[in-house]
Amino acid sequence: MEQSWNSFWESVSQALHLALSPLRALAETFGYFPSDIQLWCFVCGLFFLVLVVPHTYGDLVLRRRRAYATGKVVKIDMSDDGPSTPIIEFVDRLGKVRRFDSNLPVNDATGSVGVEVEVIYDPLHPNRAREVGRPLMKMAHTVFWYAIITALMTLAFWPGLTSD
Repeated sequence: MEQSWNSFWESVSQALHLALSPLRALAETFGYFPSDIQLWCFVCGLFFLVLVVPHTYGDLVLRRRRAYATGKVVKIDMSDDGPSTPIIEFVDRLGKVRRFDSNLPVNDATGSVGVEVEVIYDPLHPNRAREVGRPLMKMAHTVFWYAIITALMTLAFWPGLTSD
């Protein structure tokens, strides 16, 4: 039983090693010889970067081009994937009803359905909307994700972790 288990994990390890071959070849053309874990850290860092940068871009656009509206919490997403988050509905300048999922967890102000909250949105792209306020939570959220990306990229390029 143990032998078949070890054989299975050895084949998984070999498959993952082969999956990294294109990245390894690319790195070696630049004179860098990373280990498998460094390549996986790089891939995961890029994955998180692709998820976080568009959200950061939206925040930067809202600093420059914004409109305010009063929204209402219409639902609370209580998924098991993370903290409960409010789903907020508001009416834009053109009178169209918009709905968005907040990326911030519920608090006293957003913890129940029907509560009014201030919303900031992009008048050119009203689907780009966020809750107004809660700057400390927004900053913590942004710092957390960029810290993960930084840690992964640091591990990916740390000189002592390269294989010989």
